[in-house]
Amino acid sequence: MGFNLPFSILDGAAMRPLIFLFPHDRMDVGGNTAQVRFVEACCRFTAASIVFYGSRMADRPHLDDYLTHDAKGASSPIFVIHWGPDIAMLLERLKGRDVVYIAHSTGWGMTLPSQAPMLCVSRHTMAYWGRNAPNSYIAHVPNVVEIDGSGTTQPRDVDVLVQVRKSSRYLLERLVPALQERCRVTVLDGWVDDLSAWFRRSSVYLYDSLEHWADVGATEGFGLPPLEAMGQGCVVFSSVNDALADYLDPGFNCRKIRIHSLQWDVAEILRAVEDRAPAPPHAPWFAGYSPDMVASRLETVFGDLERFFDFTADIDPNIDDLWALRRPTPLQRAKRAVRVLAGS
Repeated sequence: MGFNLPFSILDGAAMRPLIFLFPHDRMDVGGNTAQVRFVEACCRFTAASIVFYGSRMADRPHLDDYLTHDAKGASSPIFVIHWGPDIAMLLERLKGRDVVYIAHSTGWGMTLPSQAPMLCVSRHTMAYWGRNAPNSYIAHVPNVVEIDGSGTTQPRDVDVLVQVRKSSRYLLERLVPALQERCRVTVLDGWVDDLSAWFRRSSVYLYDSLEHWADVGATEGFGLPPLEAMGQGCVVFSSVNDALADYLDPGFNCRKIRIHSLQWDVAEILRAVEDRAPAPPHAPWFAGYSPDMVASRLETVFGDLERFFDFTADIDPNIDDLWALRRPTPLQRAKRAVRVLAGS
């Protein structure tokens, strides 16, 4: 479940080197998987490497070894962070250095200084930070999605594919048993090395993540599996929470799951198995998620960020904090009074 190092490094790259920080080398978590694809994309235009900041591991570079170098300068690295629960800690640990946060989700309860730019993998996440960090540099860079248009017409021996990870209790305990009586259902539990191979074998893919993210207290920051399933020719049934709404269009490129009753869901899924509709988008629809397109966006953004860091190096933030200045609205004051009275 780990990944191999090092990634290829460009010699003589004109841009500053990038150091992507990871808590560990596990690849059975979506944020790490998506972030590795960003590292690979950045290797096309500058030096990019992976460094770990959790427990030391044999033959793995560790952040502590890099904090002895000069904090700023034309050749100093830009640190790239992404692991939501650790962001506040990492910003403190990297204080005085140039740091970029790639936001894969929201809801981790931290505030961000305007010195730390944010790259958001979804428009949902970008909108969240546009509201909650109005003085920050924010840009949108979607995740890389690999598709295989050649396999979309091959025979499929799995009617319905489900992953246990992130699935709701409704999906696993009610919908799957009901479907197993009517069609061929495969349930994947644990890490799968080649999920795309399963997508190519399956007619329908079910993904219902709302309950998982509600329990965590965070948001679905992108939702790679449904998009990858669509890219491999699956009809997707999914919740449309959070960033899934960036690209899911129920009735046109997918179906929404858990509508009204178990009976309705079963009937619609069986109809999709039979009719293969709505048809997944054709390959050009995925162009914005291709490695080439994402690498091009990253090159543009990181070129912009170099200018940002150079220009603001000796300038303190001086735009007023919008949220600190705002007075409570009458409704907010009334709600506060209700809470006070309820506690008295």
